[in-house]
Amino acid sequence: MEHQRADSLQTPTGFAVKQWRRRLYATGLAMIVLGTLAIVMPIVSSYTVIFLIGTVLTFSGLLAVLLALPFRGTPAFVWMLFAGMFPLCAGLYFLVFPASGLTTLTFVIAAILLLTGVSQSVSAFNMRGIKGSVWVFMSGLISIGLSVLIFAVLPEASTVSLGILLGLDLITTGVSLVLLTSAMPHVAKHS
Repeated sequence: MEHQRADSLQTPTGFAVKQWRRRLYATGLAMIVLGTLAIVMPIVSSYTVIFLIGTVLTFSGLLAVLLALPFRGTPAFVWMLFAGMFPLCAGLYFLVFPASGLTTLTFVIAAILLLTGVSQSVSAFNMRGIKGSVWVFMSGLISIGLSVLIFAVLPEASTVSLGILLGLDLITTGVSLVLLTSAMPHVAKHS
């Protein structure tokens, strides 16, 4: 078993985890802190997320609309304008109607958690043999479970569920990174 573990550290994935050990550990700790804050203040974190996403969509949509203007009179103009209007309108919707936007966003987050959970589980399968990869797999399963839970409580609890469940996902992902990097041997710095 020890020989298999040593061989798995020589794979590209094992090498990347060893090289990025400190950054992954710090990212894990930051995710744990942010996740805890999101759980302690679920309404604030839910509305913060909707505000940030609304702002990003509004500005990116506005920029895309402005970039479409030089193409007036060409066949591409209508499509470029539409491509900018969609995020612009979605962003404004989130900013003007944040409560109903929370339900929409909570649904989107549930779908993202489902896809993230599946990809984490597949990543863990590709890391099999690397000490600590089971924690990445567990994080994937938890993300899948959280997505199912979110879908079950929509739309009634969307005001707090987004903040709480996003916080839980941040914590479990952060813990999996900390445990994965803690299980890795230290890499000596090369001068």
